[in-house]
Amino acid sequence: MSYQITNNSRKTQNAKRPANPTLRCTLHFALCIIALLFTLPTRALAEPLQIGDSLNTFTLADLNGASVTHTDLPYDRALIIVFSSIVCPASIKYDIHRTQIHNLYSPKGVRLVSVNANFNETDEAIRDYYAKNTVPFPIHRDHDNKLADQLGATHTPQAFLFDANRTLRYKGEIDNGWGELEDTTSRGLWDALDALLANREIANTSVPSFGCEIRRLPKAGKVITSDTPTFHRNVLPLLQDRCQNCHRPGGLGRVPFYDYTEVLAWAHQMRDSIESRIMPPWKAQPDFGDFTNSRWLTGEEIHTFVKWVDAGMPEGNPVDQPAPRVFPNSWTLGTPDIILHSEEPYPVEAVGRDEYRCFVLPTGQTEDRYVSGAEVIPDEREAVHHVSVYADVSGMARLQQQNAPGPGYPCFGGIGVPVYESLGGWAPGNSPIILPDGVGRHLPANSDIVLQIHYHKIGRAVKDQSRLGIYFAKKPVQKRLYEEVFDSRLLIIPPNVKKHKVAGSLTITQNEQLHAILPHMHLLGTEIKVIATHPNGTKTPLVWIKPWDFDWQETYVYEEPIALARGTRITLEAFYDNSTDNLRNPNNPPKLVRQGEESSDEMCSVFLFVTRDNENLLE
Repeated sequence: MSYQITNNSRKTQNAKRPANPTLRCTLHFALCIIALLFTLPTRALAEPLQIGDSLNTFTLADLNGASVTHTDLPYDRALIIVFSSIVCPASIKYDIHRTQIHNLYSPKGVRLVSVNANFNETDEAIRDYYAKNTVPFPIHRDHDNKLADQLGATHTPQAFLFDANRTLRYKGEIDNGWGELEDTTSRGLWDALDALLANREIANTSVPSFGCEIRRLPKAGKVITSDTPTFHRNVLPLLQDRCQNCHRPGGLGRVPFYDYTEVLAWAHQMRDSIESRIMPPWKAQPDFGDFTNSRWLTGEEIHTFVKWVDAGMPEGNPVDQPAPRVFPNSWTLGTPDIILHSEEPYPVEAVGRDEYRCFVLPTGQTEDRYVSGAEVIPDEREAVHHVSVYADVSGMARLQQQNAPGPGYPCFGGIGVPVYESLGGWAPGNSPIILPDGVGRHLPANSDIVLQIHYHKIGRAVKDQSRLGIYFAKKPVQKRLYEEVFDSRLLIIPPNVKKHKVAGSLTITQNEQLHAILPHMHLLGTEIKVIATHPNGTKTPLVWIKPWDFDWQETYVYEEPIALARGTRITLEAFYDNSTDNLRNPNNPPKLVRQGEESSDEMCSVFLFVTRDNENLLE
C-alpha cells in the first residue's frame, strides 16, 4: 500500500516522486497497504494565530496525564512546536529531523516540543512507541485540540516557530526532502530558525506543510433509520473481508481496522480512497480475467461504506457484529518443511532511497525436490515492501554475495544472474498458496534460493532478517509449473512523450494450461494489457493493469486454468509516460530510455505460469 501524503495548500497528490518535492512521498507499505491519508475539509478553526500574533496561554498533558502549561516550557531564544503522530509515516520519518534540530539548536536557547493532537492515538500507544523509538525532546498531548485550534494546525508534521517574545514568526514544513538531502529544495523551518537566531528577516514565514491530517474527534452522527448502515452490522464485515488482511495487529497496514473509534478516525479518507478505487489496492481491471485473489470491491460494497460515512458513521449495536476474523500468528500454510534466512540481519537505514537487496540461501537439499508452496514472513514489516523468491543453479548469485560488502548484494530490477525457477514471493495483501496436487516447481539438488527484498525507509533504522518457508509436494508430481516470459519489441522510449506505445507477442508452441500471470514494467509504465487469441480466432482477456504501479506488482492467479492450444498468440500492449508530468520519472529532464535493469532503465515483460498438457512426470 502506498500512503497518500497530503498538502494543506492544494489537492492531494499520490505519488512516489512528485515534481514538487513539497509533496514527496516515498512510502510503499506492502503493500497493503490501507494507506488513507487524503486531505479533508477540516472543521472551522476560530481565529487561528497569524504570523506576528502572540501565543496565548495553553495547557497540555504529558504521557502520564499530568498537566503541562506554557510556564513549564521555558526557553531563551525560540520555541518550536511540532504536531506529530505515531501513525503518520511522514511524521515518523521526520522524527530524525526533529532530533537533529533539538541536538543542534537546544544549546543555542531553542526548545522543541512535540505535540500529539490525534484523538485516536492513546497515551499508552504513544508511550509504547517512544519507549521503542526514543527521542530527546518531550512529547505532550493536546487532547481537546485547543492548542491545535489556536495555532490553526492541520497536519503532522507541522511546525510553529515563536521568538523570545512568544510571537509567531514561522509556520509550515520542516523541510521538503523526506530525509534525502539531495532532494531537499526547501528548508522552511531550518531557514526560518537560522534567520531568527541571526536577527535577520525571515524570507518565507509560511510554507505549506505536508503529511497526515490531525485526527480531531468527529461531530456527533445524524439520526439513523432502519436501513442506515451501522459499523457493527454492515461496515465491520466489509473490513474483515477486504481490509483486515493487512490492517490488523502485526499486519502491514499501520492502522488496524478492528475498533470503531479507530475506523471513525479514518472513515472519510477510507471513503474517498474506496470511491476512487485507490484502496483496497487492486490494479487489475474488472472483467479482464477472473482471479482468485481479487480485492476489487463491488458497487454494493462501495455504496454501503459511502452511505455509512454520509450518515455520520453510526456505531450501531455491538450484538450485530460478526465473530472476529482469526489470523495465524506465524506460518499461514502450516509449519514449512525447511525454513531459511540470511546468516545475519540486514541493516536498513532510517532515511534515504529505496533499495533492493538479494540474499543467497543454500537449500542443503541433496536430491531434486518439487516445491508446492513458499511463504515469506517479513521481519521488519514496515520496511519490507515486497519479496521475490528465485532458484539459482549456477552458483553465480553466491559469488555476487561473496563479493559484496555486508549481508547480501544489491540487485535492483533483477537478481543479476540467470533465473532457473521462480518460487513465488510476498507483497502486501497477497496470501501464499499451495499448488494443486500433482503440480510443483522444480528445485534441483544443491541449488541456492535467492531472496530479493525491496526495502523502503521508515524514518528509523531497523535490522531485517526475513524468513522463507518452503513446502515440498506431498504427493507425486505429474506436471511441473513452468514460467514462460516474453517481452515487447524494440523497447526504446523517447523523452517528452506522455503516451508511448509498445507491443509484443508470443506464440504458444504446445498445448498448455495457464495458471497465473505476472506483468512487469518499471517507473515509466502507465498500463499494460495482455490478450490471448486462440487458433479459432476467439479472444480471451488475460489481464489489464491500469494504472500501472511499480510498487504493486502481483502475480494474478486464475480461478480456473485457461487452456492455451498450440498456435495461440499472446499479445501485450503497454504505454509509458516519459514526460515531466510523470511524477515517478527518474530522469529530470526526461531522456531516451532503453531496456535494462537499472532504476533509470525500463522493462516490458509478461510472465506466464503454465503446465504442459503432454507432460507426465510419473510415466
